[in-house]
Amino acid sequence: MRYRTAITTAALLALLPLTACSDDSGGSGDKGAPHTEPGTSAPADPSADTSKGKGLPLGKAAPTIGAGGTGSLEITPTAVTYTPTASQGMLKPANGRYAVIAYKARSVTAVAADETAPADSGGWTWTAPDGQSVTTLDGEATSVTPAGYTNSGPVQPGAYQWRSVAFDLTPAQAKGGQLVYTDGEQKTHTWTIPATDSGPEADKLKKAVLG
Repeated sequence: MRYRTAITTAALLALLPLTACSDDSGGSGDKGAPHTEPGTSAPADPSADTSKGKGLPLGKAAPTIGAGGTGSLEITPTAVTYTPTASQGMLKPANGRYAVIAYKARSVTAVAADETAPADSGGWTWTAPDGQSVTTLDGEATSVTPAGYTNSGPVQPGAYQWRSVAFDLTPAQAKGGQLVYTDGEQKTHTWTIPATDSGPEADKLKKAVLG
């Protein structure tokens, strides 16, 4: 009897390592964790992808560096309007459409700051849906000066100054686009502009453009 008991006990002990191995491979841990092969990274979170190049919406401010690296401006495009004429019909774009954007600028330091200009490889550009870039110097854009949105020169510390930027576009280019500002450190700031008149200032801006 003692001999049989010893054999049975030995047999049970021999089976224990097999049972332990079976439990390890059965996944008693976190079944929800993603499987990752050694030496590889877990799949990236799609919401963290910043490579799409999407711009800010209208009404969203961007901190920018002033011309020559002096001062800092907070710039906020607020509205866009599209029109085939300006100044009571006396001005007509060379390419068919004006796109005019109203924005406000504020110096956020104790010193005045200037916007950059095309002569400094800065200022404003419009990127059309087909990727073509248009500057404020193209066509008849510089002739558009809507009343109430024509502040220029250094932006003094304190309250916002209302300004505007215009582009002379073809009808295809005037179907929305990317508004790009290059600041005093050659950093670009981009806003996505809708294809139709938009923003709380749109009606007031259009009346000012039409004169």
